[in-house]
Amino acid sequence: MNPRGILAFAALGLTVLGACSDQIPLGTESIYWSADFETGDLSQWSEGGASAGGQLSTSDAQLTVVTSASVHSGHFAARSAISANGNISYARLYRWGQLPQDAYYSVWMFIPQRYTIAKYWNVFEFQGRSNPADPATLQYPWSLNLERRTDSELYWYLFDGTRQQRIEPAVAQTAPIGRWFHVEAYLHQATDNTGRVTFTIDGATFANVTGVSTVPSAWLSWVVGGVSPNITEQPAELFLDDAAIAHTSQGK
Repeated sequence: MNPRGILAFAALGLTVLGACSDQIPLGTESIYWSADFETGDLSQWSEGGASAGGQLSTSDAQLTVVTSASVHSGHFAARSAISANGNISYARLYRWGQLPQDAYYSVWMFIPQRYTIAKYWNVFEFQGRSNPADPATLQYPWSLNLERRTDSELYWYLFDGTRQQRIEPAVAQTAPIGRWFHVEAYLHQATDNTGRVTFTIDGATFANVTGVSTVPSAWLSWVVGGVSPNITEQPAELFLDDAAIAHTSQGK
């Protein structure tokens, strides 16, 4: 979640493009896990018990399932609503533990308005542990964040927490407002320099980092939902739908 760092373009085998991404084949079975919220609750995220996933939120935030116009498909979606007024506020969904070494992690998102973000708004993240059995060793290797710039648009950037580097494309990309869009990350987990992570937004490659360690150990957590220390408008809402961990791309 750390928003600090420097811009990184050529280092670490980084490629940032604006074209459609190439699919990385991972096998014949397509979906490893998915959640469409059509159960009318958040239970799909806790399938397998507390060691496999669930939800976390601060007392000033809400994580609920809603049925409204803010639904990508079906009748239900999740609403992450935070009240970030100087303290970290979050409402997030997790899948964690022994996740596939190679997989695509995707979710549809809807942002209803251009929020005034003082620092950062994290909406998608990979977390790891240096010691898989010890929650106190939590690390944040890859964080997809939004920030507001002087033109009032919300801009994407990726933060590499391992190397403390901020990654942006050569041409800045803004977040769609008032419509559903698709966010997907391909992750090849590696503790040595054979790892790879690729982020796409609506099918366009945002960042492609190769030849690096991507996780600190075999324990991985994939997180979606809002977290921020300071957003003027409260609550800051993010709607989520049709999430998946898959062996093939679920993108456009």
